[in-house]
Amino acid sequence: MQEDLLSDLIPSFQQGEADAFNTFFKEYYKPLCFFANQLLDSMADAEDIVKDAFVKLWNRKSDFDHPKSIKGFLYTTTRNACLNHLRHQKVHNNFQQEMIYLDDKKGEDLILQRMIQSELIQSIYLEIEKLPEKRQQVFRMIFLEGLKNDEIAEKLGISVFTVKEHKAKALAQLRLRFNDTQLGLFFILVGSLFTIKK
Repeated sequence: MQEDLLSDLIPSFQQGEADAFNTFFKEYYKPLCFFANQLLDSMADAEDIVKDAFVKLWNRKSDFDHPKSIKGFLYTTTRNACLNHLRHQKVHNNFQQEMIYLDDKKGEDLILQRMIQSELIQSIYLEIEKLPEKRQQVFRMIFLEGLKNDEIAEKLGISVFTVKEHKAKALAQLRLRFNDTQLGLFFILVGSLFTIKK
C-alpha cells in the first residue's frame, strides 16, 4: 500500500480504531514473518514472535505518528525477539550462530539483508496475486509446490502445452516489475520456506 494512504490512517490508529490496526497488520505481517523465519528457521516461532510485536505496537499506538516509525518499530521488535529466542536455545544453524556472535555492525548488515529479502518476497507475492486465477494456480504449483508440467496438467485437466503457456505468461508479467536476479532469489527463498512447511 502507498505510504500516503497509510499516513492517512495514523490518527485513527492512534485512537485505537481496529480497522486502521488491521490495515497495518495486513501490510506488514507477511514480510515480518518471512523476515523472522529467515532468522529462526521456524515459521511457527516466527509467527508467534511477529504476533507479539503487533501486540506491543498496539499497546504503544499513541506513540507513532508516521508509517515509517510503525514499520521500524515492528522490524526492530521482531529482530530483537528473534535474537533473544536464538540466545535461549541450542543453535545449530551457521547463519544463526553468526547472528548472535557477530559484532553489531556486521550483524546489522546481515539483518538488513534479510529484511530487504523479506520485502522482496512480499512484493512478488502481491504481484502473483494479480495474475489471472488459472495462471496463478499453475505458477504456484510449478514454483512453490515443485510439481512437474505433466502432473499439473493431470491435476487441472488441461494440456501440458497450456501449462507451459500459463507459466511463460506468468513469468513475462512478473518480469515487467522484477529482474531475473530478484525472481531467482525469490524462488530460492520461497523454496526453502515451502520445505520447512511440508
